[in-house]
Amino acid sequence: MNGEVFKAWDTKENRIVAVKRLSGTGTTGGDDLIFSGLQEVWRECRCLRTCDGIPSVVKLLDKVVPKVNSDDSFLVMEYAGRLNLRGYMQRRARRRRRFSEAEVCRIMKALLEGVSSVHGTGIMHLDIRPENVILDDGTEDKTERRPKNKKGAMIQDGELKEDDIVYKIGGFGISRKKERGSKQSEVTIATAYSAPELLLHSCEYDERADTWGLGCIMADLLSGTGMPTFGPDDSEEKIMSKVFRVVDPKSKKIKDWAGYSGIAAEWKSKLPEKNKPKLPRIAAGLKTKILGDPLRRRFPFWRLSSAGFEVLSGLLESNPAKRLTAAEALEKPWFQEDCQ
Repeated sequence: MNGEVFKAWDTKENRIVAVKRLSGTGTTGGDDLIFSGLQEVWRECRCLRTCDGIPSVVKLLDKVVPKVNSDDSFLVMEYAGRLNLRGYMQRRARRRRRFSEAEVCRIMKALLEGVSSVHGTGIMHLDIRPENVILDDGTEDKTERRPKNKKGAMIQDGELKEDDIVYKIGGFGISRKKERGSKQSEVTIATAYSAPELLLHSCEYDERADTWGLGCIMADLLSGTGMPTFGPDDSEEKIMSKVFRVVDPKSKKIKDWAGYSGIAAEWKSKLPEKNKPKLPRIAAGLKTKILGDPLRRRFPFWRLSSAGFEVLSGLLESNPAKRLTAAEALEKPWFQEDCQ
């Protein structure tokens, strides 16, 4: 689960660390602190340990379990940077500096490589979103109490060496090891980055739930607003309405998925059935030409090339069986043509 994260000084190792505070009460608290049961705390530790050695994953350094009369647990992690991807996107939006397609390509390549490595260990992250991507531009000295850049000057909030940014994945609070078979544990937390199958409370999901989140991040980067493409985080129904209006207006693709039959009727009934006005009966090809792809209309050719759109539409595929895996996405021509 996601808890409060503090920047702290490790007096033993003389370094800056990030300390994540979690509660073992298993209840929900205020002040944006989500309280986790001990089972969830240990699961997060196991997932981070499994991913140890992956450069693009925040490293777990230590864990502190609750003592007598204390419900809090603490995870001590490497301090990866002072800004997450959400903050970076919002900073660029305020300065009216849109990401170029080449920049989006480079960021997506880094994230896909990181997620592909995580999947290679058998771990599913299940909470891929900009808040869980930390930026490290190499300007902070993490062995100093008061961070300085390489020239010895005090770090200012406005400085960011964009050409040297390393993107690190954190936020493994609901991550888990992929279980054998098609059935997994239900994911009950819904965000604007949750895959359609998770919004529908299906237990038949796999690592492609993460590549959907990466597709949402790609759309965010291209939009240039700094805000979630399918946000803000509302109820499952509102998020689903926004999602399907863009990627699957008639909910046909998701219904073609083999796992759709296993979804509870309660959640099937919440699928938006009509996202477009009815049109006269015309040839399918002509209808497509008139209407166009809603996702392509949102990101037209002048904003995103055909090669880039192939990746975006492949990640934002509502049918999980047809959605790109991270490894498959990295094989697409876009990453050879536009990321140089």
